[in-house]
Amino acid sequence: MRENDKPVGARMGEAGFCILYLVTLILFLFIIRGKWAAADNDSLYNPEFVRYRFAFLLTLLLLIGDSFHLIPRIIENLKGRMERQTFYLGLGNIISSITMTVFYNLLMKAGDGMEYHYEAYNLWVEQAILWLTVIRIALLLFPQNRWFSPEGNRKWAIIRNVPFVMIGLLTIVGYIRVINNASNYAVTIYIQVIAAVALSFLTYLPVAICGKEKPKLGMLMIPKTVCYVWILAALTFA
Repeated sequence: MRENDKPVGARMGEAGFCILYLVTLILFLFIIRGKWAAADNDSLYNPEFVRYRFAFLLTLLLLIGDSFHLIPRIIENLKGRMERQTFYLGLGNIISSITMTVFYNLLMKAGDGMEYHYEAYNLWVEQAILWLTVIRIALLLFPQNRWFSPEGNRKWAIIRNVPFVMIGLLTIVGYIRVINNASNYAVTIYIQVIAAVALSFLTYLPVAICGKEKPKLGMLMIPKTVCYVWILAALTFA
């Protein structure tokens, strides 16, 4: 147990942002579920059915995964201190890292499904992302990551994020190929996804690699979080 050394205003602001983000995801679930229910599900390849099904799954995955590390942060910021804080934050970071990795598997399938064409399907991209996901999850479980220690391990932070960066790059490549085959939806949807994915990695990596040594870098998680909401908004409303 330790006292939170952040100013009260900073703690309240962080807690408020985390709560707003989780509430936004819940609202998205209701909106997307309504659109999904209204879509014609006579065919598994109906673009509208595929679009909202994956948007719903992506939102649910984010809500579950991010809750594990955001709820402890909210409690800590509101109370100023928290029992077993390091343990709960470490466990939350492991779970959210796993769900965030799985997120890109579903995101790539969403793009391929929305513009499905058997000759242009990104099967090799999806398979590569899947194998990199298995490798990344295995790396996340190594004790050398020091999830439950206040001191991080920069070497392992880099190691576990190498396959994650490759997943991000493959997702961008896959969506560029989706754009080349787009006929069901405006390409602006996929351009937004590409931009959000690229920006999310640019803001996430400094925190993932150096965040424990330089806590102020944690502010970059705000635009990273906004990028995920941007992706969901593009799939839902664009």
